[in-house]
Amino acid sequence: MDPAVHNVNLMNTQVFQLAIPYTPSVNEYVQSVSLPGVTLGEAFMENPLIKSPEPGDKLIYSPLAITFLVDEELKNWQELYSWLKSLGFPTDMTQYGVLPHLLNRVDDDRVVCDITMLIYNNQTTPILKTIFFDCFPISIGDIPLNVADTGSQPTISTADFMYRSYEVTPII
Repeated sequence: MDPAVHNVNLMNTQVFQLAIPYTPSVNEYVQSVSLPGVTLGEAFMENPLIKSPEPGDKLIYSPLAITFLVDEELKNWQELYSWLKSLGFPTDMTQYGVLPHLLNRVDDDRVVCDITMLIYNNQTTPILKTIFFDCFPISIGDIPLNVADTGSQPTISTADFMYRSYEVTPII
C-alpha cells in the first residue's frame, strides 16, 4: 500500500446536502445528485504524415442531475417549473425572469443562481464544498400518474441544470 495514502476509508455517497436558492422546497427532498463529469476538448495538429491530438482549450461540463421526492402539493416540482418557464417565456416576453415564488432574490434581472453541494465523510463531517456557478434548469422530469399504483412508493422526479463552471474546495 502506498505510504502517502493515510485514509483508506471509502467515500460515503449517502450523506450530502444540496442548496438551490431559487427552489428552497426542493432542497430537503433531494434523493440523489451526481458530481458532473468534465471533458477537455482536443485539437489536432496535422502534418503530411500524422494527425496528432493536442489538449484543447475549453472544458465541457456535463449537466448537474438530481432526483427528488415530489411533495403532495407538487410545490417543489412547481418551483422548478416556474423557474424553467421564466427562462423560456412560452406565451409572452413579460414572463421572462418573473419568479414570483422567490423572496430571497438579490437582483430581479438574474435568472441564474449558484448551487452549493456539501459532501460528508463517514463521520458526517463536511469534507468537500462544491459550488456550481450561474445555474439554470434545462429540464424537469415526468410525474407518473397511475390508478393501478398501490401508493406505497413515493413519487420521484428529476431535474437537470446547466452552469458556467464548478469549483470543488476541501473543507478539512
